[in-house]
Amino acid sequence: MENNYPKIIKTDKKNKDQVKAVLKLGFSSDALLRWVFPDANSFLNSFDLWMDEFSKKSFESNIVFSEENFYGTSLWHPPGFEFDETVLYSTFESIPKDRLENALKFFEEFSEYHPDDAWYLAFISVDPSKQGLGIGSFLLKEALKMVDEKKERAYLEASSPRNKSLYERHGFECIGEVQIGDSPTAYPMIRDAKS
Repeated sequence: MENNYPKIIKTDKKNKDQVKAVLKLGFSSDALLRWVFPDANSFLNSFDLWMDEFSKKSFESNIVFSEENFYGTSLWHPPGFEFDETVLYSTFESIPKDRLENALKFFEEFSEYHPDDAWYLAFISVDPSKQGLGIGSFLLKEALKMVDEKKERAYLEASSPRNKSLYERHGFECIGEVQIGDSPTAYPMIRDAKS
């Protein structure tokens, strides 16, 4: 990191393994995803498939932002993109049977908040050993600069109050709370277009 500031780059598919690795590390202790996949092996295998699928459109659209050493990364989807969730059905068998119905309701409720006309931050993560260096903020700033230049909106779901406060500092506003059964609470958030 030059001058103690993280350098953010756009990442292409040749670095897919590094992108997936930092996402997997960062989300290994995410309360929401570990509620969905509490078993470590199931999480690692399922999340790997999730990252293959979620990253496809991001790489195709050249909207994967990473810190140059892959200490952090983010996957964005363009407005109007519809994700084919049937691809992930094979991972549902890894969700505990007594939690499956609530997990599906949880994601269904998320989808009700998701606007079609906004850039979607699908995943953002920083290697746990590199957190606290501002990498997450710089990843957000770089992508939001692109969104602002297009005068469009951005949307995401914060999976913890800590993440929610980070996003609020970058102009996102909470538009709801999602909590089903014994799940953690997550927060759909929108950032309006800058004029």
